[in-house]
Amino acid sequence: MDKLKLEYLKPFGPGILQGKLPKKIFDNFIKLSDEVIDKKRRKWNDSLVGVIDDEWKIPELLFRDFEIGEFLDKLFYTYVECFLDEHLMWEKKCGANQNDVASDYLLKVKRGDGWINYMKEMEYNPVHLHSYCSLTSIFYLNDYTGDKPISNKDVLSRNKFNSDGSTTFIYSSIPAGEYNATPSNMDELGVKIQNFYSKSHIDVKPVTGEFFIFPSWLLHSVYPFKGKGRRITASINYGATIKLNK
Repeated sequence: MDKLKLEYLKPFGPGILQGKLPKKIFDNFIKLSDEVIDKKRRKWNDSLVGVIDDEWKIPELLFRDFEIGEFLDKLFYTYVECFLDEHLMWEKKCGANQNDVASDYLLKVKRGDGWINYMKEMEYNPVHLHSYCSLTSIFYLNDYTGDKPISNKDVLSRNKFNSDGSTTFIYSSIPAGEYNATPSNMDELGVKIQNFYSKSHIDVKPVTGEFFIFPSWLLHSVYPFKGKGRRITASINYGATIKLNK
């Protein structure tokens, strides 16, 4: 199996686990995806906010049949480990007594609903979060984002990022390093109020086989595209718990 490379990203507040599926797992994921769209056992649109016609639930048995369930469990467990390591690190840095910083925790993850999105021309996902779970994910099963841009050439010639078919993760509405123009009750300080540097959002272009795991409450969206192909992704929700192992 290909060596799995993971990175725990911190573009803003919550951590995002990024990686690329090993070839065998990716191939099995494609087979699972083909099975889901071929059989069309359970349409999942009513449970989702996307303006996408083909959204189909992944039957639980397929995770086992295509040998990716255990791999996914380990991925989400790794996210929880990264989150816990970060939390404990900050407790220590903030001066917590070493005896008060527990290191023996019991971590558990449990797979919830999963579905395949077969997104076609001008379909999209509005800004949303995922409910009834702790963590969620996006797995890019191809990198299609359209045959030609929706935006006109004049816009693209200004080196503006082409968001067609991209995923946007949204954390805040404050642009990086922007001055607060109206610090109404801070005039007596004699200085301008400046926000700490932080990205408000990041745009991600699909890369075949790449995935992102993130907290279910992190807002995200998918832009429409123009073209005759299909943008294919999978999303899988997980529950997670962290308890002190006494």
